[in-house]
Amino acid sequence: MSMKEDSNEIRRACNIIWNASSDYSFSPEIKVYDKNGKADIYLNYIIGAVHKYYNYSLLKNFFDYLKQDTGQIPLEELTWIGLENCTYKKGKDKRLALESLRREYSKNFLDKYDSSSVIDIIDEIKIAHFKRALGERPKMTKMVSNILNDLEFDEYMNTEQIIFRMNEIIKVYFQYKYASSKEKNVKSKSKSLLQMDIEMVRSWRNLLFKHFNLISANLIWKISFEKDKEKPNNETFHLFKSTDEINRDERKFIQGYYGNSILQESEIKILERNLCVGNHKDCHIHFTRGDFDVNNKNAVNHRNKVLKQKQKNNEYYNENFIKNNNNILKLTNKIRNTILVNLESSCISKTGKFAAGKAWRNLYLYDDKIFIKNFKNDFGNLTVDIMLDASGSQANRQEIIATEGYIIAESLTRCQIPVRVYSFCSLKDYTIINLFRDYNEVNKNNKIFDYNSSGYNRDGLAIRTAVYMMKNLNSEHKILIVLSDGKPNDMQCIPSSGTNHIQCDYADAMGVKDTALEVRKGIHNGIPILGVFTGIDEDVPAVKKIYGHNLVHIKSLERFADIVGIMLQNELKNIYE
Repeated sequence: MSMKEDSNEIRRACNIIWNASSDYSFSPEIKVYDKNGKADIYLNYIIGAVHKYYNYSLLKNFFDYLKQDTGQIPLEELTWIGLENCTYKKGKDKRLALESLRREYSKNFLDKYDSSSVIDIIDEIKIAHFKRALGERPKMTKMVSNILNDLEFDEYMNTEQIIFRMNEIIKVYFQYKYASSKEKNVKSKSKSLLQMDIEMVRSWRNLLFKHFNLISANLIWKISFEKDKEKPNNETFHLFKSTDEINRDERKFIQGYYGNSILQESEIKILERNLCVGNHKDCHIHFTRGDFDVNNKNAVNHRNKVLKQKQKNNEYYNENFIKNNNNILKLTNKIRNTILVNLESSCISKTGKFAAGKAWRNLYLYDDKIFIKNFKNDFGNLTVDIMLDASGSQANRQEIIATEGYIIAESLTRCQIPVRVYSFCSLKDYTIINLFRDYNEVNKNNKIFDYNSSGYNRDGLAIRTAVYMMKNLNSEHKILIVLSDGKPNDMQCIPSSGTNHIQCDYADAMGVKDTALEVRKGIHNGIPILGVFTGIDEDVPAVKKIYGHNLVHIKSLERFADIVGIMLQNELKNIYE
C-alpha cells in the first residue's frame, strides 16, 4: 500500500470516529484497520461512540492508571471488550446498520482465529465474547464465564460505574501490583529468566493486537515477579488469583455494593448447599438489609444511588397520596371482608342463640346443647411474603413498584396479617435478597421505599429461596406474592448436567422454564405463589407460563386495589374452604 493510500485510510478511520463521536476536535489515539490495512468501520465507530456516550477524559485517566500495573495482563484489552459491549447496546436502536456491522466483524474475527494460537485466557474471553455476539453459546471454563459475565457491561452504566466495575474485575480476578524498587533490582542470576519472560510477553502482546487490531503508541505492558517462598531462587510469573481468593473477594465486593450480610458464614454455607444445586449450581446467595459499611469507599456511588432512589420513591408516593391511600383503604376492606366471611363458623353449644330445631334433643335425649354459638377463627395462622423484582430492567418503574409493594404490605398489616417484604436481584454469581421488613416489624413498611433496581434477576433461585424460608414457618397457611416483569435473565449460565448436555444462558425460554418449575415446586409444597406482573404486553405469554392462572397484570395504579384484591380474595377463599 502506498503512503498516499495509507494516508487515505488514516483519514477514513478518523472520519468514522469523528462521525460517531459528533466531535471533530477529538484526536483519537487509537485507530483500527483490518488485515488489508483498510479502516475498520465497526471498531472505529465504537471508539468514536465511546467518546460520545462516556466521559473520555475519565477513561483516559483510567488507562493511564493501568499502565502502572506490573501484572502483565492486557487490562486495556479487557476494558475495550466491556466498552464495545455497552456502546453497541447504547447505539443499536439509533443506528440500524450497527447490528449487521457487529455480526460481520464478529464473523471475521472468528474466521481468522487459529485454535492453535490460543495461549491464554484473554484469547478465550475474546472468542467467547464474539461468539455471544453472534448468538452462539460458547463452551467456556468457569473462570472465563465469570470474567466475561462481569465484563460485558450493559447500556445503563455510566463512566464511573464502568471504571468501578473494571477495578473490581482487576481486584477479584487478577493480581495487581505496582513496581517497587525491590523489583527493579533483580539479581543478575535471574536476568536471563526475566529477559526470556519479557520476550514471551512481547510475542503474547503482538498476538493480542493481531486479534483485536488495535494500534496505539501508548500501550505499554510490564511484568511482575514474586519470590516463591519454598524456592527462594525461583522467580514465578503470577497471573490469576486462587479460587479461594476469588470467592472471598467476590463476597466482599457484593457486601460492599449491596450491604452487609445478616447471616453468619456457616449459615450461608448451609443454605447454599440446599439451594445452589441443579440449574443453580455454582451460584451464591447474599442476605442483607442494605446496611452499608461507611468505611467502604467502593460502595459510595451505589449508596448514593440508593439514597437518591429512596427519595424519588417517597416523593412519587406523596405526590399521589390520595390515590395511594384510597388503594390501601379499598384493598384493606377487601381482605378484611373476605377473611371475616370465610372464617366465620358456628357450632352447637350450651350457650348462644336458641336453635328451635334442636329443642327435641333436650326433651328426649336430655342434651342441653340446643344453642348455636358463632365465632371467628384466628387468622393469625396466615403469613404473607412479598418479593419485589429489583433487576435493572425495572429501572423505569422503580417508584411504581415501591408504591405497589407498600400498598399491599400496608393493607395486610392493617388486617393484622404478618407480612415480610424483600427484593431480589443478581450480580456476578450472587442472588441478593434485600430484606425491608420482617413479620413482626409492623411499623417498618416505610423501609419498602428503600427499593432500588440494579443487576440481573435469577427468578428461579429467588423463588426457591423464598419457598425454602417459608416452609419452616410455624404458620399453617402461607402465601408468596411476587412483583416481577417476568423476564428471568442472569449472567451465570445454567451448567451442563445429565439432562443439559451443554451449559446454556439463564434467559428467555430457559429462564422462564426454570422459574415456572420453581413455582410449581412451591405450590406442591403448599405455598400458593401469586404473580403481580409489572412488565409489557409482549411478555404476557412468558409470564403466564410461570404463574399460570395465579397472575394479574397491572397497567396502572388506578385499579390496583381492585385487581390485586380479587386475586387475594380468591386465594383466601381457597385457603379457608
